[in-house]
This record gives sequence, structure tokens and C-alpha cells, in this order.
Amino acid sequence: MLNDNRIREFRLLMLERTMLFNKLFERDISQKISRARFEELEKLGKQQPTVILIIGMIGEIIPSYLGLCMNLDRSSLSRMIDSMETKGIVKRRIDPGDRRKVLVSLTEKGARYHEILLGIMEEVHASIMDFLDEQDLREYEACLKTEVRIMKKIDSKLGGEE
Repeated sequence: MLNDNRIREFRLLMLERTMLFNKLFERDISQKISRARFEELEKLGKQQPTVILIIGMIGEIIPSYLGLCMNLDRSSLSRMIDSMETKGIVKRRIDPGDRRKVLVSLTEKGARYHEILLGIMEEVHASIMDFLDEQDLREYEACLKTEVRIMKKIDSKLGGEE
């Protein structure tokens, strides 16, 4: 059982991980995306690159699950999808298995954006990972796999599948 000190330690570690991740990765990725806007990408909202990456990874997604992944309420998510649909980045279609559901996927333009964004992320991650030796990389990869496995376990126990 977790006592108050251990809960506090977990919370502080998670906060520190988030702060360092944002400092080391997110800032550089955001700057590169901003530069790419002038070259290849039209102006995207702050959260739209993440939406493109999630949809590109999953393929098709129901908006409610995307909202859970992004921590967005229904109206904010709907406005974002509308905006991205207007820009020709995503498209909606009725789920043939359940006509009450809508599926969102990337258009051809959205798929190009996905590739550009993946390239930016890979470039940033590679430049930062160059500071690590092979042992550090193996340990970090194992740590990430463990973190994802544990978060999936928690998600499944909370009924997070949609």
C-alpha cells in the first residue's frame, strides 16, 4: 500500500519528468514545427500537431477517444476537428459498423503533415539521444517500455479502452 510520502514522491517524480521532457523535447519540437510552418506546413493550432500524430499512429479514431488522449472536452475537440477538416487535414466518416459513431482520419494532406511531424520529432530525439551512450539508451528504452506497459495496465483497469 502506498503511504503519503510515497505518493508524494511519485507525484514529484512525474512532475519532474514532465518538466524535463517539455524542456528537452517539446520546446525544440515546437520551434521546429514553427519553422516548418513557413516552409511546408500551414499554421496549425498548438495541439493540432499532436492530433495529427495520434491519428497517424492509430489510423482512424472516434472523437471521444481522441478527446481522452488529448484531455479535451467535447466542444473544444469538435472545434479543433472542424478547423482541421476545413484545412483539409482530417476527414470524418460514419462508422459502417455503428452509424451513430463518427470516425476521424487523416486526408492525403494530413498524411503528408504526419510524415513531416514524424521527421521533426525524429530529428529532435536523435540530436538529444546523441548525448547518451549505448548503455544509457538501452536503459532509457527499457524504462520507456516499462512506463508504457504500466500505464496500459492502469488504463485497462480503469476501463480506458474505447
